[in-house]
Amino acid sequence: MVPAEVPGGAGAVLPVAAPDSRSIGEDGLKAAQGLAEKAGSTALLVWHRGALQLEWYAPQVRPFDRLPGGGLEDALMVMLTGQALKTGLLPSIDTSVATWLPEWKDGPRARVTVRHLLEGSSGLDAPAEPPGPDAAAWTLSAPLAAEPGTRFQPSAFETQVLGLVLSRAAGKPLPAYLGEGLWQPLGARPATLMADGKGTGAYVHCCVEAAARDWLRLGLLVLDRGEAGGAGLIPVHWLDEMLRPVPFSRHDGWRVRFGWPFERQGTVQAKEAFADGDTVFWQGREGARLTVSRGQELVVLRLGPPVADWDESRLANLLSRAVTTPPPDNRKIMSRGSSTELPPITKPPPVPKVETVPLDPLPANQ
Repeated sequence: MVPAEVPGGAGAVLPVAAPDSRSIGEDGLKAAQGLAEKAGSTALLVWHRGALQLEWYAPQVRPFDRLPGGGLEDALMVMLTGQALKTGLLPSIDTSVATWLPEWKDGPRARVTVRHLLEGSSGLDAPAEPPGPDAAAWTLSAPLAAEPGTRFQPSAFETQVLGLVLSRAAGKPLPAYLGEGLWQPLGARPATLMADGKGTGAYVHCCVEAAARDWLRLGLLVLDRGEAGGAGLIPVHWLDEMLRPVPFSRHDGWRVRFGWPFERQGTVQAKEAFADGDTVFWQGREGARLTVSRGQELVVLRLGPPVADWDESRLANLLSRAVTTPPPDNRKIMSRGSSTELPPITKPPPVPKVETVPLDPLPANQ
C-alpha cells in the first residue's frame, strides 16, 4: 500500500467571522473547544450562517496538515456516486455491480446493486485476508454471506467495493476520478489516499487524509443543497434520497445518521434530544464526526480518535444553544435562495422490521 495523491486546487477561501461579528457566543465556542480538547481531538471546526466561527487544532497540528478522515470516507464515496449519476457514468443505482465487476457476473454476487452498497445491505463480508498489493483482486475476493437487500450491516468494505465500481465506470484510477469529479470542484486542496503497489487500485475503506477545512466542505455541500462554487455538483434529488431513512432503520440514511427521533435506548447514543430536529451527522468509525443542521445553517466537524462515551448530541446542542442571532421567521433549509418552513415533528415513524435471508446460491451459469 502506497500513498496516492488526489488532485486538488489552491483551496477555495472559506469566510472567517471576525471576533466581534460572530453569530455564536464566545462562551459557547470556548465550551465546545474545551470539550474537543478533553476528548483528545485533533481539530474542531464550527461553521454558522456563512462563516467559520471557530477553527481549533491540537498543539501538534497545523491548519494545512492532511488529517485522517476517521471514517468519513463513506460520505466521500456516497457523494462521488451522486456526481457519477449526474454525469451519466452510472445509469442507475439499481444496476448490478457486475456491470463494472464482470468477475462477479456468473455468481450470486451479481445480485448486489449500487443501492445495496449505499444503504449497507449488500450481504458482502470483508475478505479474511488483509489488503494486499492488488486492491482489485482483494476487493473482488469478498464472500457473499446473505441475500442482498435483506441484511442491514453497513461496513467500510462496501465503501471499498463502491470505489472500485466508480473507478471502472470512469475508466481511470480512483484518485484521478475523485479529484476531477468531486474534490477539485469542491475547492479542496490535494488529499491523499492509499493505493496498491501496482498503482492502479485504491483502498478507500479507510485512511484518506485531507486538511480539516476540506473535510468540512462535505458538510457545506449538503448545507448548500449540492452546490459548490456557484454550480450544481450533486443533484438535489440525490441528497434527498441520501437523507431519507433506509428501509431497515429510521436513524440511518445512505451512510448518514439522523438525530431524530430521540430515543434513550435507541441506536444513536445521545443523552438528550438534539436541539435542532433536522440534525444529521456522519459517525466515522475511527472517531470523526461531521454534523449538519440546515435549519440552523450549522456545520460542525470534529476530527480525532474514538471516544468510548461520546455523546452524539452534546457538541451540536452546546453550539446551537449558543447562537446569538435569532433564526429567520422561515427557517432556511438552504444556505441561500428561497426559504421553506420546516414541517412540525409529530411522532416517530415505526421501527422497521428486518429479516436477514440466508444466501441461496444460484447455479454458476445463472
